Formats: sequence, structure tokens, C-alpha cells
Amino acid sequence: MPATSTTSTPTTTTPGTGPLRVRMTGRPADEPHRVSSQLELLFDLTFVIAVAAVTARFAHDVADGHGLAGLTPFLQVFFAIWWAWMNFTWFASSYDTDDVAYRLLTMVQMGGVLVLAVGVPPRPRGATSASSRSATRS
Repeated sequence: MPATSTTSTPTTTTPGTGPLRVRMTGRPADEPHRVSSQLELLFDLTFVIAVAAVTARFAHDVADGHGLAGLTPFLQVFFAIWWAWMNFTWFASSYDTDDVAYRLLTMVQMGGVLVLAVGVPPRPRGATSASSRSATRS
């Protein structure tokens, strides 16, 4: 039977609420199974929305015949979104932190990735779409 530690992590609490600050500790390597929290699932969903928005913009560029011009902006924004998600997921999987600051900063990052996705630039000015070119040929 493995030895268990009886040390507690120092916390600061307000009466009637959860911990305001929890000392960051690494997760045990032998932790059997940990389910995702609702906040982590919402966090992942915001990244799915961001990737969908960026991909939709790129799909429009490809459909309009500007796939090559839209590839670089797509890859830049996709990489920024993926990098933020990957680093946060690594952090959340490696450290056992679930205090108020962690939750607030998670929500800030969710807002940031949505702002990043909304800020994807449209097609460059002066570029014509495939539908407008076909309409002028008729």
C-alpha cells in the first residue's frame, strides 16, 4: 500500500466561499482518473468556436479562389489559438490548482481567444469574389 501524505496545502478562504488562493502543487503521477471540470469543458468549447471561425474564413477564401492568399493568415491565427490551448491544457493537467485566481484567469483567456477569432481579417481590399466574377461574365 503506498504511503499517503497528510500535509495540507495552505489556503486563504472567505467565510461561505471556496478557497481564494491555493498553493500550486503538481498532480500525483499515479492519479487514477480525473474528469474535466465544467470550466475546462467551457474553455475547450471556446477554442472550438475560435477554430471554427478561423476555418470558416479560410473556407470562404478558398471558395472565392483566394486560398493561397488566405493560407498564411489562417495558419498564423490557427497557430496562435492552438498554442494558447496547448499550453493551458498542459498547465491544467500538470498542476492541481482550482482557486479563484485560476478560474478568473481561465475566463480571461477564454475571452481573449474569442476576441482573437473575431479579429480575423477579412479578404484583402480590392479582391473580388468568385460569385461577382461569374456575374460579370454573364
